[in-house]
Amino acid sequence: SVQIESLRCWRDILISEEKRIDSGAAKAKMEAQKNVTLSKRIGGDQDGDSTISGSVLTKHSERLYALTLSKDEKVRHMIIDLIGHLLRQGLINPMETVPHLLAVQGDVKCPSTRALALKLLQTEGEKRPDMLRQRICAGIKQAFHFQRNVYSDSTNGSAKVTALIAKSDGPKDGWETIFDAVIKESAIRNKKAQRQGLLKGIISLFEKDPDVKYSNADQLPMLAFASEILGNLPYTSLSDPLFIVYHSSCIAALDGQGVLTQFAELLGGDVCDPNSEEDDIEKLSKQGKFDAAQQGLEAKGAEFGQLCVEAARILPLLKLKQFLRKAYNISEARVTSYVPSEKELIHEKGISISDGPPFSFTMKSILDADGSINWSNSVKIYSSFRRMMRDVEADDVHVDPEPTKSPKRTTKRKRGGSDQVVEESPKVSPE
Repeated sequence: SVQIESLRCWRDILISEEKRIDSGAAKAKMEAQKNVTLSKRIGGDQDGDSTISGSVLTKHSERLYALTLSKDEKVRHMIIDLIGHLLRQGLINPMETVPHLLAVQGDVKCPSTRALALKLLQTEGEKRPDMLRQRICAGIKQAFHFQRNVYSDSTNGSAKVTALIAKSDGPKDGWETIFDAVIKESAIRNKKAQRQGLLKGIISLFEKDPDVKYSNADQLPMLAFASEILGNLPYTSLSDPLFIVYHSSCIAALDGQGVLTQFAELLGGDVCDPNSEEDDIEKLSKQGKFDAAQQGLEAKGAEFGQLCVEAARILPLLKLKQFLRKAYNISEARVTSYVPSEKELIHEKGISISDGPPFSFTMKSILDADGSINWSNSVKIYSSFRRMMRDVEADDVHVDPEPTKSPKRTTKRKRGGSDQVVEESPKVSPE
């Protein structure tokens, strides 16, 4: 096509200009001219022709990024090739480019384009080790946006977004995330601080924006996509899933209880203990007999829907926490004793996930196309959220006991320089 040929021409121009400068041809040509002034000789090979093509492409970088969303896989491959040359020559901003390269890892139907983008990411990771950690959030958002646009007509006109692909290597058949290769090939895998920074960046997507009253319902499918990535990344140390469980619990404790209280205020429940047991809505939903009109909720539909959006923002983390504890056999006692700043334990390294299906989460739409509340989906989210919050509270109460350690006995010498040693009994507080 015309697009492919034009992109190929721009790439060839960049390569030829690079060869001309590296070979010293521009400088030799200039020195052969007798009318060249001293100031131009000092400038060396920095002639105007060498910067024209690069400056044009730099000026239109946003258009180049937009072409990564082309439905033509040949155009996508060619634009990634061109971006690679621009990156190598320093003509494009790496901070703006890396999210688009991460997004192309979601190009599951074009392995060659994924491999080319992965190679560029590896090169950038060697130059700037913190780049992946800093741009992972933007990369996940862009990857979700990429799949919704590129594969939008794959299933009856609806977007098919997936964070998982079939494993490309290894003895076991199974699934891996679209970012597994990026993690495996980067130095971040062997550095705890950088791994935690990357995981914290992804988890921060689930945190509520303090500047807005309610979260955006349009972001919920992207959060489901992010939770699948967190649930299936290649963890080799137990500290990584523990880190996710820890921060998921923090968000659930801070935001989840607030949402439950708001539900109680709206529905006339017990504000002091808003989730002690199943309420009428949960029971009717379980029986399939819920009717908003009979419950007198039609007038409260807008506010109930917004609170369900807040619950749906937290729900993937609750399910993710449950999955990770089971998949990596993490006891509640270990979860309770975990501190993010603690050193990694030797026996907790080299772990692997247990056999079973991968973590997946489907986010049902709370609002219909016209903006009205979908009562069926909203009530299911409401019931699931309340049930899982009760499960979290029950886990916090029933903690697996850890083996108690006998008090250490210390020894001290008698005063007066005597070599005799006496045993000091453990101190007991007076009754």
